[in-house]
Amino acid sequence: MKLLMLWLSVCLYGIGANAVVVWGPPTTMGNGEVRTFIETTDSGEPLSIGLAFPKEAMEGLSEHAPEVFVVALPTTMALPPYNHVMLDWMPHGHDPDSVYGRPHFDFHFYMMSSEDRQKITCMGPDEAVCMKQPLPELIPPFYVPTPAGVPQMGWHWVDPRSPEYNGLPFSSTMIYGFYNGEMSFIEPMITKEFIQATTWFASLIPVPDKVMISGHYPTAYSLAYDPFKNLYYVKLKNLVKKEK
Repeated sequence: MKLLMLWLSVCLYGIGANAVVVWGPPTTMGNGEVRTFIETTDSGEPLSIGLAFPKEAMEGLSEHAPEVFVVALPTTMALPPYNHVMLDWMPHGHDPDSVYGRPHFDFHFYMMSSEDRQKITCMGPDEAVCMKQPLPELIPPFYVPTPAGVPQMGWHWVDPRSPEYNGLPFSSTMIYGFYNGEMSFIEPMITKEFIQATTWFASLIPVPDKVMISGHYPTAYSLAYDPFKNLYYVKLKNLVKKEK
């Protein structure tokens, strides 16, 4: 039944016909621009939060070094727990290379300010803060930690049931991030090849029993391409309200 409801909730061209969409300011990426958006019902109930970008935004990117794009959320609407998005282009992938060593994008939806995020070092005194063990009820089911934290990001947690850990090549996956024992980001991670080859895709994701920041948390994420607008949409969707 959950898969059926997910199927029914997927709009072929990214944005629901009756949805109200509030856009964030554009950020230059490649030969195009990327923007955040918040999608709601006409009564204001949040449906999704995401990023939209044209094919041109994936052209003209570095073939050698990673690139980072900080993308602001809409200024006229707040949607806790989200604060900003950091989009990373990884032309050669990243560690572990045997799993994630393919050209891909990391779509970090952060729950802290960009200023606080940039203070994260995960080294020296900050290492213990970065890798503070979250309480069990704050951890999404099935998720396990990676060996170390990443500066200006935090501690990444992965789902070992994901295809890339079960003999299949990495194409799309969902990462959770923690810092100081609290969830700090939600991260769809998608290869450039998969984005270019996809009309639509959606997947359910686990949600923790409890959260440290009240707000709307996704139970699914999706990727869709609208050929009429030449826009790809990466969404956190099927949002559920969770209180601290």
